[in-house]
Amino acid sequence: MKKTRAPDLTAERIKLVLDTLDGWKGKLTWDLLIGAIRKDTGITYSRFTFAEYTEIANAFSLKKDALRGTWKGERGQPRDERVRAALEQVERYKAKVERLEMQNQLLLEQFVTWAHNAERKGVTVMMLNAPLPKPERDRTKGVK
Repeated sequence: MKKTRAPDLTAERIKLVLDTLDGWKGKLTWDLLIGAIRKDTGITYSRFTFAEYTEIANAFSLKKDALRGTWKGERGQPRDERVRAALEQVERYKAKVERLEMQNQLLLEQFVTWAHNAERKGVTVMMLNAPLPKPERDRTKGVK
């Protein structure tokens, strides 16, 4: 019997995976992440699909490193539900900031590579900073 292929990961689904990773607590494995996404979307993706997307793979390894050795015991939970929810939100935001800072660092490294390669090919800064051409909307070619 042939398996049906899962739909492609859209930007919305990638954001869902990243948000799930940002709020993750406890043991993290690819199988557990896939199960959580299946529970949220009803779609089963493979580990290899997630690993193809660098932002997901980087966020996964960053979260895995952050969780490694940090679960010696649960800290006391406040009794007030609002305070507990606020603390959970703070933890999610901290994880998201950490992930975005790492992603920013990777983009800066990519920019340095591009700048070096452009310089080697004779592309000047003025050429790189030239404005984009205006789109030709509402005009037909050849008619003025």
